[in-house]
Amino acid sequence: MLIGSSLVTGGWAQKKRTSGTVLNMQAQGSGSLSVQFVAAPDGAALAGGTSGQRSLNLGSVSYNTGSRMANVQTRSMQGRFVVSTKFGLQIQDSSRQFSSATVLAAVAFPSPAYTVRLDGLKLETIPQLIQGQARIGLILQHRLEIEVPTSLTEKNSEIQNAIVFQVIPN
Repeated sequence: MLIGSSLVTGGWAQKKRTSGTVLNMQAQGSGSLSVQFVAAPDGAALAGGTSGQRSLNLGSVSYNTGSRMANVQTRSMQGRFVVSTKFGLQIQDSSRQFSSATVLAAVAFPSPAYTVRLDGLKLETIPQLIQGQARIGLILQHRLEIEVPTSLTEKNSEIQNAIVFQVIPN
């Protein structure tokens, strides 16, 4: 099992900008599987010393002007906007017993104001199947999306959450 990431967003929604969106990811391994968080070539930059504990900084975003960070996209829609980027996961098996694994993800603290999606799937407290046959050793790209309603104000637009990943050998 892998437990990863706390999702922190502080900011404003209505025609204002957010003060920053950061996805902190930390890997924990059990058994022979381990997972590393890696930067995707077309994703936001990862910061931090080790691949097991890194931050994905989405920067400041706004409904009107979008994002100023490289490889962070925003889509404005009626009443909301979506901030998205890509990141990579690499699953390793030190015992070399497995060639694939199942990847599931869940959000630790659902918020009625925000919708968090991973690869298009809305995350809830119950783990969702992200990938059924993830190849061990390959870097698997994933897309994170955070939907922000424009009804939020500067005072109530901060989000602090965690995404929990479970990796089960096949």
